Amino acid sequence: MDRNDWTPAVLITATVCLMTAGLVWLVAPWGPRRARDGGDTIPRHGYQHEVVVWTGEVAPGLKGVLGPVWGDPEPDRDHDGILNRDLGLEGSKALAYFRLLVFNTSREPRVLELGKGRLVMTGADGARSLPLRSLAEMVTAGEVKVNERLRFTLRSLGALSERLEIPPGEFVKLVVPFGGEARIERARTIVTAQGTVLRRVELARAVFRHLMESPDEARVKDL
Repeated sequence: MDRNDWTPAVLITATVCLMTAGLVWLVAPWGPRRARDGGDTIPRHGYQHEVVVWTGEVAPGLKGVLGPVWGDPEPDRDHDGILNRDLGLEGSKALAYFRLLVFNTSREPRVLELGKGRLVMTGADGARSLPLRSLAEMVTAGEVKVNERLRFTLRSLGALSERLEIPPGEFVKLVVPFGGEARIERARTIVTAQGTVLRRVELARAVFRHLMESPDEARVKDL
């Protein structure tokens, strides 16, 4: 075979190799990376910034992490706006919603109470207290009305839970509301009904998302 007969094949192969290398270079920054603390491989979702969470014993034997719903300011605001609109809670009645992840780290079943005031957030000025609210209590009292579709959505979010029993080694993940002025990143303190002061922790956004998407008790214990 004439040497020139190999030229098209060589050119095609070289082009494919260059395109593959370019694609890998473009995709690599968006792919998995190692956690900063040397932990598991975690997904990376674009631009990195810190997400504030509050962690500690939210009730005896229950280790909790309270953080934003998404960990992105704009989606979090949109989420709050849509939920408040559907609940008819606008203006001064609006609520701010957060994600609560709770592990039972004990060797026996533990109860998580979610009534009003089980957690209390103090604003940045230290003067305003913003207690945990209970949508279940608000529905029962007639403060908000929900249709079947909305009730299903709230139940799927755990937002209508009042009291949960968590088996040993298990966890629950819920959406919980505070007063509309609550800003988790600006809070001065968050205190439980037992008087336990939660600890403020900053996590890389990818670490936070991985924790919420794939809850891991060992990682929570280390926070």
